[in-house]
Amino acid sequence: MHKFNEIDKLLRSKVLPVKKTEIIKISKSVGRSLAEDIYSKINIPPSNNSAVDGYLFRNKSVISNSTNRKFLVSAEIHAGEKLKKHYAEEDIIKVSTGSLIPDGFDIVIMEEDFKIKGKFILLNKKKKIFKWMNIRKKGEDIKSNQKVFSLGHFLREQDIGMLSSLGLSNVKVFIKLNVGILSNGNELIEPGKKKFSYQIYDSNRYILYSLLKKNNVNVIDAGIVKDNYEKIKKKLISLRSKSDLIIISGGASSGSKDYVVKIIREEGKINFWKVSIKPGRPFGFGVLGKTPVLILPGNPVACFVIFFIFGKKLLNLLIGNSSFKPDFFLVKSNFSMKKKVGREEFLRGRTFKKNGKIYVDKFGTQGAGILRSVVWGNGLIRLKSNSSYIKKNSYVEFFPFNS
Repeated sequence: MHKFNEIDKLLRSKVLPVKKTEIIKISKSVGRSLAEDIYSKINIPPSNNSAVDGYLFRNKSVISNSTNRKFLVSAEIHAGEKLKKHYAEEDIIKVSTGSLIPDGFDIVIMEEDFKIKGKFILLNKKKKIFKWMNIRKKGEDIKSNQKVFSLGHFLREQDIGMLSSLGLSNVKVFIKLNVGILSNGNELIEPGKKKFSYQIYDSNRYILYSLLKKNNVNVIDAGIVKDNYEKIKKKLISLRSKSDLIIISGGASSGSKDYVVKIIREEGKINFWKVSIKPGRPFGFGVLGKTPVLILPGNPVACFVIFFIFGKKLLNLLIGNSSFKPDFFLVKSNFSMKKKVGREEFLRGRTFKKNGKIYVDKFGTQGAGILRSVVWGNGLIRLKSNSSYIKKNSYVEFFPFNS
């Protein structure tokens, strides 16, 4: 039986990235993964500019040498404009937010700090003056030739703003992965249909479909296949030719009608099967031809947990993002419990604040079939394999569902 820490190495060594790319408009690139590093060709901002509405001085001495702190404004400049003449040491320029700072000027004092008296402005209070105050310096945000995004970066809404500020209208991304999904089990039936007492509605495929769509994947839904050797084999062979990844839930245990692992062994290869993880022990990974196959447990919570921990890693490996790691942070446990040494466990938990600190509760029933636990929770609590007892108020790793 494979250990948790071995799975990451095995996936990295066995999964080859799908290197097909395309160039698309940045307006359509949210949720896509970059197929190249992005470097800036410009400085942002391109020049020194004013961070406030105010008055521009050449240096501190102009202010300190004025006995009455009374000044005559020589010119005015707004954002998008450029002064056409050179101004002397003692000249004062009125500026608006975003205005270009002419060469030699290095102090902006906010408009609110002055009183207007006729043609003059009067600095109406004592104020600490320093070089570059209220000035956004050239390249303060991004410098020319600076690396902004790395290959494999998952583009978010704010990233599109950054790409546009770099002057880019198009971006090179990996093509959307084609992922085939399949549920296996005689007991399964489609939601909406009338069922018998021995049947259950298929939830796993709908969980996987939603998770994959959230990750901007083209989903090939192969539906439900009953526990029949030939039917399962036919479905898997069909998916192999049109999928970059196949995900099948159910049929991964050791029962007499669990054919999935047997078929993959015959038609391809099983790289690992059964792991020391709870929930998710009957979890496996193999290949059909060159197409990787993720074999998930039939229990819905185990299916969800294994995809959350390893499925997203697999998707990232397929697009060349080998640096992907699930987000987590440390929280204090609001519970105590015994645990089996040598097995990684992921509890369904919900965080809350108490006395300014973040704590986590675990759902009362942690069975792999209790789907209500992931609905109630907002993340997973990781209990490491070398732990035998978790004390209340001890720190644990928490993996939020919305990461």
